[in-house]
Amino acid sequence: MPDMPPPRDLIGYGERPPAFEWPGGSRVAVSLVINVEEGAERAIAPGQATVFDYGARAGIWRILRILDRHGVKATAFCCAMALEANPAIAAALVGRGYEIADHGYGWDAHAGLSAEAERELIVASRDSIAATTGARPTSWYSKDGLNPHTRGVLVEEGFAYESNSFNDDLPHWGADGARFPVLPYSGDTNDAGLMSQFPTGQAFADHLIGCLDLQLEDPRQGPSVMSVGLHPRIIGRPAYAGALDRFLGHATSRGAWIATRHEIVEAWLRRAART
Repeated sequence: MPDMPPPRDLIGYGERPPAFEWPGGSRVAVSLVINVEEGAERAIAPGQATVFDYGARAGIWRILRILDRHGVKATAFCCAMALEANPAIAAALVGRGYEIADHGYGWDAHAGLSAEAERELIVASRDSIAATTGARPTSWYSKDGLNPHTRGVLVEEGFAYESNSFNDDLPHWGADGARFPVLPYSGDTNDAGLMSQFPTGQAFADHLIGCLDLQLEDPRQGPSVMSVGLHPRIIGRPAYAGALDRFLGHATSRGAWIATRHEIVEAWLRRAART
């Protein structure tokens, strides 16, 4: 008999989410997520390898320069193979105090794996990333979602939270009854849209700024989280990098709290999770 899908919670916080503030009195926490995948691809269309190579050779460094200029940190969703292939990136991330999260060993597909097979892959990527960076990954993010047993494996293997959900604007507990924090990610505020829906970097910047402004001005009570997905091979291109620079200037001017995902989860645990 096939495994049942992970349980769903269609109610969440409902009409009245928890009322609290992020550190510094901020209403919106911005999570910048750099997806470090270059060198870990399992299958690339002919002629596309050098597109990924650009991210590792040039794009990542442009992103880091922009974040340095604004004095902010990010969470890095790291594939173990990508860091093994480019230890300088690992050193740069750790040296800046970025959060290191596990994004799989070789950008692997996990859907349908048994608990034993999935645990083997998760442990392998976790241990490799820890060896390369000197930092134990705080979290794990799958390429293709969770299996029914995945959260149990993550708890047992010592991860602090997970981001394999797109279902809310705030952290929450997993729907399976385990007291394991979930910080939802987002696909709409992601630079992957520059390959389809956004014709220019300017359009992507406007999209991010519009999202932040709505969350700042939304009449619902309490705070929210805005996740921004970044890929060095995309946003690291000169034609697009200005969008990130413009967004960060706007976000800091409006008092958003730009923090790592682990910092956001810890702040939620201190302020709202017990209610």
